Amino acid sequence: MKVFLLGFISCLFFLSASGQQTVFKDAVALWSFADLNDKTVQNSSLETSGKVSFIKLTGKEAQDSKNRGGNGYAVQLKGGWLSAGQGMNEELNLSGKNVSILVRVKPDYVKSFVPIINKSGNDQSLAYSIALNKNGDNVFVEARIGSDEIAGLHILRYKLPEEEIQQWHDIIFRFNGKISELYVDGVLRDDEVTVGEIRNWNRKPVLIGAQCKLSAGYAAVSEEDIEFKLEGLIDHIALWNRYLTDAEIKKLSYVKELKDGKPEYYSEKYRPQFHFSAQKHWLNDPNGLVYYDGVYHLFFQYMPPHRPGAFKDWGHAVSTDLVHWEQTPNHITPHKVWSGCWSGSAVVDVNNVAGFQTGKDKTIIAFITNGGSPGNGLGPLCTQCIAYSTDGGTTFTYYDQNPIIRNIHNANRDPKVAWDEVSKQWIMSLYMDRANEFGLFASTDLKEWKQLGITSLDKDAECPGFESLPVDGDQSNKKWLLYGAMGSYMIGSFDGTRFIPESKVIQGDYGNNYYAAQTWSDAPDGRCIILAWMPTQRYPDMPFEQQMNFPADLTLRTTPEGIRVFKMPVPEIKNLYDKAYQWQNHFVKDTYLISELNGDLYDMDIEVDVNHSSSFEIGLRNITVYYDGAGKTVSCGGTSVKPAWGERNRPNMNATNNLGEAPLSPVDGKIKLRMLLDRTSIEIFGNDGQVVITSCFMPEDNNRTYSFTSKEGVNIVNAKIFSLKSAWDK
Repeated sequence: MKVFLLGFISCLFFLSASGQQTVFKDAVALWSFADLNDKTVQNSSLETSGKVSFIKLTGKEAQDSKNRGGNGYAVQLKGGWLSAGQGMNEELNLSGKNVSILVRVKPDYVKSFVPIINKSGNDQSLAYSIALNKNGDNVFVEARIGSDEIAGLHILRYKLPEEEIQQWHDIIFRFNGKISELYVDGVLRDDEVTVGEIRNWNRKPVLIGAQCKLSAGYAAVSEEDIEFKLEGLIDHIALWNRYLTDAEIKKLSYVKELKDGKPEYYSEKYRPQFHFSAQKHWLNDPNGLVYYDGVYHLFFQYMPPHRPGAFKDWGHAVSTDLVHWEQTPNHITPHKVWSGCWSGSAVVDVNNVAGFQTGKDKTIIAFITNGGSPGNGLGPLCTQCIAYSTDGGTTFTYYDQNPIIRNIHNANRDPKVAWDEVSKQWIMSLYMDRANEFGLFASTDLKEWKQLGITSLDKDAECPGFESLPVDGDQSNKKWLLYGAMGSYMIGSFDGTRFIPESKVIQGDYGNNYYAAQTWSDAPDGRCIILAWMPTQRYPDMPFEQQMNFPADLTLRTTPEGIRVFKMPVPEIKNLYDKAYQWQNHFVKDTYLISELNGDLYDMDIEVDVNHSSSFEIGLRNITVYYDGAGKTVSCGGTSVKPAWGERNRPNMNATNNLGEAPLSPVDGKIKLRMLLDRTSIEIFGNDGQVVITSCFMPEDNNRTYSFTSKEGVNIVNAKIFSLKSAWDK
C-alpha cells in the first residue's frame, strides 16, 4: 500500500509541477513524451517500433509546449511509431456520447496520409483518428470518429495554408453525442451533426504515428502491418471520455478567445445564389416539407462523406419566405434499430389525432422510410416509420411502436401523406418497388394504416405525390394529382378508396435535372408549393454537391387539351429583386445585344408576338433558349451538366436542345417565357408554366453576354427583367 501511495503522490507531483494536473483534468490517457509513460494514474505505457527518440525542446518551442500544458519534451519519429494497445484497463476504448482528443504535432513533411493517433479500421469499424492528409495539392487536418448509430464514420476537415504545413499545430476534436467539432490552433474549423455513441468495440491497438492496414492489427502490430507513418515531432497527446469546455480548449491551444474560422459558405464560384444547397456535402430529395407557425421547413436527404448510402440524415433548413434559408443542426438522424432515413414527408397534426402533443405546439409528424440493411444486422429492410416533434420542428422523437407499415416488397419507400377532406382520412402514397406501382393507404390517427389498393404511373417510379387540388381555383371542383419522381403525372378522381385516372400520363418537366419533387404540407392560403432536387454531377472543387430548384406554385388549369398542371416561381422571389429593366413593343431583327445586363442572376419575363415571324433565340451567357415556331417547341442548349446518374435519353438531341426541349404552341399569337437564371442553372416556364424545363449547365468564366436574335424579326410585346441579389447576402 505504501508503494502504491508513493507512486500515486509522485504522479500527482509531476502533473502539478508541469501544470498538467488542471489542464489535463481526468484525461484517460496523457502522453507528454519525456518517456514512454502515460501521465495518468492508469499509465497506459507505450511500446516503440523502429526509430523513435525523445528530445528536449529548447527556446520558444519549449516555452510553447509548457504554455499548453506540455513539459518541453517531444517524441521524434523517423520511420518509427508507438503502440498503446487497448490501454491498461481498456480505457483507450473511448465510450459514450462525450469524447475529446488532443494532439500537438509538427510534421517534417506531408506527402500522403499521415496518421497522428488512431484506433483505425475501415469506415464500418474505425473508432477514432486524427491525421494529416494530402489530397491533390492540398493538405488537410482530419478528425474521424466512428459510430454504430448511423454506420460509417464522421469526418471533419480543415485545409492548412501551404506555409503552415510544417509548423506546430494544436488539434482538438470534441464530440457530445449531438455534434462534433474540430479546432486547429484555437479556431473552430469544421463541425458536423454527429449523433450516437462512439464506436467502442474496435479491437485494433491505439497507434501513434502509424496506421494499420485494414486487414491486420487486431492484436500485436508488426512492421509489415503498417501502411502509413508520420515523420516529425509530437509534443503531447491526450484523450478524454468527456466533452472539453471552451475554457479548456483555450488553455490547451494557448489562445485568449476561441474563434469561428469555418469556411464562408455560399460565395463559392459555382454556388447557386437563390436555389437552396446545403453548406457542404451531398444533398438529394426534398423531404418532410411542412409549414408551421410562419416557418417553412425543408428537410432533405443529406449524406456526409464516408457514410454508407443507406444511412442518410434528413438535413434541415428553415425559411419564412421560401427564398432566404438557414440550415440548422437539427437533423432527423438514422435510428439504431430502424436504420437510415430515406425519403418521406411530414404533416401538422392539427387535431392531435396521434396523441403526441404535450404543450401548446401542434405536433409535426414525419413519415420516413427507414432503409435498413438486414444482411449487415442493421434494421429490417425498408419499413415506414414515424418521428414526431412537439417543439415546432426543432427536435424529433421516434415513435416507440414503429414501424407503422412493415416491409411489403423489396425497397418499398418514400411515403407522402395528404389529407382527404371528403373521406375525412389521411392518405399515404408509397412507391411499391414493383415497376411503376404506387400503393395507397389510409389512416384516421396517423399511426394505424390500411392498404386501399395499387395504382400505377407509366414510366415513372419513386417519390410519389398524391393530393387534391382545385381546378381553375374553384374549390368546389377538385381533382386528384398523382405524380412520380421524374415529374410525370396523371389527373383523376378519388373516392376514398380508389384512384380513377382521367388523363393520360403527362410529362411534367422537360429538362435534364429535375427529380423527386414534393409539395409543402399545410402551406398558407391554400397554396400548393412544390420543390424538386436538381441532380447533377459535382461542380469542380465545391464543398457542396447538388441543389434544389426554385419553389413553384402548382395549380390545375383547364386547357384545350384538358386539365393540366401549371407551375410558376413563387412570388416571394420579389424579395431578391435588385435592378429592373423593361422593353415594350420593341421590334428586333438579327441580333440585339442586351448590353445593360452584365450579371449572372436574373428573373426574366418575356412575351413575344410570333404572328409574323415564328422563331427567335435568347442568349443567356453561354446557353441559348430557342423558340421554333414551325415545330412549336421551346428548347435550351449549352454546356450541360449531366444528372448524377447520367444524361436523360431523349431522341434527336443536339447542341440546341441538350438542356431540354418542350412542346409550346402560341396563345393568341404570342409566346410567354419566364426564365430564372442562376450561376449554374436555368428554369424555363413556358406560357405561364404549362411546360417547364429545369436544367443545370457549366458556366463559362467571365461570359456576361446577353442577346435576343430573330432572323426574320419579331416584336417583343413586353419584357420585364430583374437582376437578383444573392439569397445568401448578409
